[in-house]
Amino acid sequence: MTLYGRSAVLNTVVPSLVGLASNGPKRLRVPEGTPLLLVCGGGRGSGKSALLKALSEQYADRVPQAYADLAADRFGQPGLAAPADGDAPRNASYTSDLLFYLMDGLSQKPSRFGGKLSFPRLVQGLLAISSWEPVRPAELPAARHRLGELQRAGQPDQQARNERVLGWIDEVAGALPAVGGMPPGVDEMVRALLRIVATELLGPRANKEGLKWWGARRVGRQGDGLAQLTELAMAFRGEAEDREHAERHLLAALLADIAGHYGWLNTMNRVPRPLLLLDNAHTPAGAAFLDELARVWHEEAAGERAPRPAVVATALDEDPPVPDPEDTAPSTRSAPGAFWRADGPPSPAGWLAHLPLAPLTLDEVKEMFGEDRPGPGTAQVIHRLSAGRAGVAHTLVQAARLRMRLHDGAAGLDPLGLLDLWTGPEPGTTVNERILATLLPGEVARRRLTYYSPALDGEAVHLLAANHPPGDPGGVPVLEAAAELRDGRWGCRPWPGTDGPFVGDPALRALLLHQLTALTQRTPFGEQWKHVHLRLRSFYDPHGRGIAAERPDTRFLHHSLALGEEEPVVHALHRRFAEQDAPDWLTALNLVCAAPRPPQALPPPPPFTAVCRACTAENDPVHRAVRLLVSALWAQSPPLMAPRQDLIGTVRLQLLTLAMAQSGAPAAQKVLYRAHEEWPTLLANWRQPPHLPTYGGSAS
Repeated sequence: MTLYGRSAVLNTVVPSLVGLASNGPKRLRVPEGTPLLLVCGGGRGSGKSALLKALSEQYADRVPQAYADLAADRFGQPGLAAPADGDAPRNASYTSDLLFYLMDGLSQKPSRFGGKLSFPRLVQGLLAISSWEPVRPAELPAARHRLGELQRAGQPDQQARNERVLGWIDEVAGALPAVGGMPPGVDEMVRALLRIVATELLGPRANKEGLKWWGARRVGRQGDGLAQLTELAMAFRGEAEDREHAERHLLAALLADIAGHYGWLNTMNRVPRPLLLLDNAHTPAGAAFLDELARVWHEEAAGERAPRPAVVATALDEDPPVPDPEDTAPSTRSAPGAFWRADGPPSPAGWLAHLPLAPLTLDEVKEMFGEDRPGPGTAQVIHRLSAGRAGVAHTLVQAARLRMRLHDGAAGLDPLGLLDLWTGPEPGTTVNERILATLLPGEVARRRLTYYSPALDGEAVHLLAANHPPGDPGGVPVLEAAAELRDGRWGCRPWPGTDGPFVGDPALRALLLHQLTALTQRTPFGEQWKHVHLRLRSFYDPHGRGIAAERPDTRFLHHSLALGEEEPVVHALHRRFAEQDAPDWLTALNLVCAAPRPPQALPPPPPFTAVCRACTAENDPVHRAVRLLVSALWAQSPPLMAPRQDLIGTVRLQLLTLAMAQSGAPAAQKVLYRAHEEWPTLLANWRQPPHLPTYGGSAS
């Protein structure tokens, strides 16, 4: 997909770290010091993975690069076995497997890059930990000798050397299951990875340079390079703290090998730096690896300031609503030098530059249409529904463009039907289903949250979960659904007058409610929708009096309106208008009119014939104003609804009517008159209930 809204990262920040312009052969002078590690954060669908893909394509065949998805079982490479976990044998770990994988990527020579990167230090360290077998103390010298025999590059015959090493690798890999009880699949991965690095081992200078570095490394208290590698292998098989210590030595070897490629001549010639792309670094394993890398980055920076690779990671985080003016972290608008440190920060965390991926602007959404011209309001609807998330906006725009091309251009596209479009030319998956599958990958969690999305608070969801969703696998569904929202970094925009809703992200809630509507359309008489809202509103009617209660709970009225019971809600709000102060009444009106529209499959409720207890005449003008105001505001509340001037005009007139009715209460009249002046402008600028201002009220 085309990447929008990320030009500063693509064209300024990363080129300054790599030392190569975003396009063309121009080499850039890198600033003095050590580069920071970039961590680009954003919510699901915000374009994090697309950013890394764009960077990879931007520098394809120009600099060595490696990509790893730290949330995927196989680092995003289907041909590999799963990496080692905490229960794996002691000759491998997640970090060592990841280093094998990254090294393989960085070892591939781009055609337009001077020289091939080699990794003598890292190869020797990885082979040491992968091949070491537990031995008795008396066997230690023999084991060290065997390791040295492997590492030695003294054989003059290249073919004989290759055959000897590859044969030894097969022997070690075949013996590993018996030694460590390796789970199925991991031995194949170790065997394949060892073969990948075998040629690196066989370079004529690799053995000498690598052992010299390890000898100076001092993993253990004394001894030459071979002794230090022995200590590394045994520490790797030790307790968790010892293994982490060994892994940091391996990371240091990676950085040292990269620095070793850049001598005085390459530095003077501004040879570009390698690019390391790490996706989904927020996962437990990914965060641990990034923390280890930052620590080594920090510790090694205290010594010689050797050239470092450019590292760009992404992490799941809440979408930033607006830039924080007090944020002192580097931003994508900063000068390139802001992403380099001439002095060392006091802690490893100081090397991480967290860059939130800002939501797309409306203009950037419009750019996605290219030469196509959508109808008025379409881009605005997409911008609001996507909340500026690049992935969501892209899916909506592509579906809209396809619809326009297959039919009559913009005239054939109704924004209200955007989510029900197919994602291809033939019927199959709707746009809404595709977006939700991306934002909520777990099928059980997605189904639960679809049914829980109408809920205004967590307590009501617990009541609902006893019967919905049908066929739920059980467990603790509400807590698991809440954990899904928390772990997905979904933000919450609380509604005035309530602590909810349960799904607090407006865009996600709108998509889930639309999905519930779609499910309801497939059942007779809208049963799913009806049962969900009846169950939820019963929570706010403990005495079972319904609309006849002296003062029905505002949340009860919200769910009643979602069931299409408009006239009973108008009666209740009219009574409240006579009893509540103006700010609280406007807050209640906001919350009630934010109710989702019922699906077409839901039959209309029976006629409501009760007499309004607040009316003073048969055609009470206040009652009529409340009815028209509720109808117009509610019609403006769907997320796919563009502002309608006729409805906005109705809102303006009815608020003025209610203000005039408060002639004996100057304070209430002032509040309602202010709403009459401000609400129409806000509605025209795409503001919707429940977020219209209430001037200090609180619903109850």
